[in-house]
Amino acid sequence: MVVDKMMTMEWTKDFNQVAKWRELAIKAAHAPSDMIVHYFERGQYWQTQKADGSPLTLADQEAEQIIRQVLAESETFDILGEEEGLSGTGSRYRWTIDPIDGTRSFVRGIPLFGTIVGLEDTQTRQGIVGVIHLPVLQKTYTAARGLGSTCNGVPIAVASDTPIREAMVSVGDPLQFTAAQCEAAYHALFQRVPCLRGYTDCFGHALVASGCLHAMLDPSLNPWDIVATQVLVEEAGGTMLLRPSALQGKVDAWFGATRLIHELAPLLGFA
Repeated sequence: MVVDKMMTMEWTKDFNQVAKWRELAIKAAHAPSDMIVHYFERGQYWQTQKADGSPLTLADQEAEQIIRQVLAESETFDILGEEEGLSGTGSRYRWTIDPIDGTRSFVRGIPLFGTIVGLEDTQTRQGIVGVIHLPVLQKTYTAARGLGSTCNGVPIAVASDTPIREAMVSVGDPLQFTAAQCEAAYHALFQRVPCLRGYTDCFGHALVASGCLHAMLDPSLNPWDIVATQVLVEEAGGTMLLRPSALQGKVDAWFGATRLIHELAPLLGFA
């Protein structure tokens, strides 16, 4: 079943509180930046492999610890992080953390990685706050429900309606499509969109939210990959469609400019 995340919100209308959560998320996302950039610029990439074959570095582990400390000092919400899993007592609202999204880029010296912090309502499965911080590029994308989306404090919006033949669309890594058993969607998009790019991870998500890309198809995502992007894209005037992935506990996401998203949704299996 496809879930359209433009449904009516059930959580709260206290925008002052939401703004405070947003500021806390920004603080947490910025907290490990200097450390991450230090490791990156010096090529100190000590790493091992996780069970899924993705790399894990000391910077990932240290960054998540720093973010958790910042969040825990101000709120008692549960925290779900990529490296340390879930901690807490079952609160309705839950922080999601990806300390370095794009670790493969990080260890190859490619600066297109970032830190993601999101706040999710676990009852409605809706994101409330989202932050993507790209430390090397010095860009911080932020959003909160009812308060819009910004990049470095400047309002952003998704791309305007564009014919498919003129749209620039991005996709996740092919290995994600294979894992999610949706290679057919990749090939269908390849056949319909002349300008198909491979801007992956949170860098690609940020490009969609800011209107640089018209849309992105990204399968096999964990909560810490998508909660923040959901808020950023929707508050920037776009649409996100989600469906359960072939991998348990993950989702496939198709998001961007609303007209394009709905036009191609049946072709990609989101309708």
